[in-house]
Amino acid sequence: MKPEIQKSSVPRSDFAETAALSIILQNYDALDSAKWDEDLFFNHSNQVLLRAAKKLRDDGSKSDLFRLQSYLEASGGFDDVGGHHGVLTAFEAYPAPKDIESALEFRRDLVKSRKYRRALKVLESSRQDVLSMSADLTKLAECFSTEDDEEPNRLTLKQQCSELLNLLESNSPPIRLKTGIRNLDNLLSGGFEKGTVAVFASETSGGKSIALIQTALSCCSDNYTGIIFSLEMSASQVLTRLVSCKCGVQCVPQYSNPSPEQSDAILKGLSKIALLPLTIFDNISDISEVEAICRKTPCDFIVLDYIQLCSSSGNAENREQQISEIVRKLKLIALKNNICVLTASQLNDGGELRESRAIGHHADYVLNINHRDHPNAEISITKNRNGERFVFAPVTMNGAISRFSDR
Repeated sequence: MKPEIQKSSVPRSDFAETAALSIILQNYDALDSAKWDEDLFFNHSNQVLLRAAKKLRDDGSKSDLFRLQSYLEASGGFDDVGGHHGVLTAFEAYPAPKDIESALEFRRDLVKSRKYRRALKVLESSRQDVLSMSADLTKLAECFSTEDDEEPNRLTLKQQCSELLNLLESNSPPIRLKTGIRNLDNLLSGGFEKGTVAVFASETSGGKSIALIQTALSCCSDNYTGIIFSLEMSASQVLTRLVSCKCGVQCVPQYSNPSPEQSDAILKGLSKIALLPLTIFDNISDISEVEAICRKTPCDFIVLDYIQLCSSSGNAENREQQISEIVRKLKLIALKNNICVLTASQLNDGGELRESRAIGHHADYVLNINHRDHPNAEISITKNRNGERFVFAPVTMNGAISRFSDR
């Protein structure tokens, strides 16, 4: 009996379908960015919704949930997509309808799934020929080699040169996000640029979190908005360190018998921290969730503490590939949202970035915290896409108040 391919085993990208379709339904301009064929989508309901979006766009209608529902009711596709609930769910699935670039990324996943589906179909129709080794493998190869993508319009070299000229002629320097460590900021030409990824690296307990928290505090003090994704500490622990760094005394509870002066400094520090343009998440560890929050929450920087504690729901075969995927996505987050991504990595016993060299490949800045001359330390810039490297800032780390001081 001829075996059948089970529906559940058919290659599909459900998340990419849901996200891409949601962007299209909320913003018909996404339809002009590439060729969106119905067979890119495996789910029939998604095909019906795509067809409706194309028809409404062609009729000159703007994206609107009620127009979409009315059209589906009139055309007979309303029940196919799950009624009111189905339309609403599909429409609101992705929080950033203007993010057409992400729609194109999701489309690449859909194209890949479609190629595999086509290959399986060819394989199934020629199964006997394959078993007898008389099949035409050219047809199977074409399923993967055929380029049926229509890439979006890209800037010409002349347009890119024009953009560069505008940048060179600008009298406004780029925004720099300071670490709060004067000597280090000087080496960084004033701080980290937006659209970049900065990685603080050290051995265990080497001050990675301190550097991240101090930089976040410095940025917020300059009125930049930020988000902290704490994968190791609770929000309360992060706040404790922020308060200590802000007020310059160790933030301790009353049962530790702080002095009256210490208690007064803690309260003043906490009142100032409460006013900062900062959000803290301590219950998120998957990079996809980090991406989603960054898309829907405007900010100037994010802190991810730290890379080795982050997870990915992708298809990486091993931990090294997973780490590489995480750091690549952090770089995309920085570029797409024009923000600075501040993160950290552990060093292995050989003094190299732990688990994946891709951390250094994708990062714009790598800053190693060395403690060879305790209690003195130095922060060395081992990678700097935008300036000098192999220079270092002499510092002293004070763990009690979560602060690096210039030495």
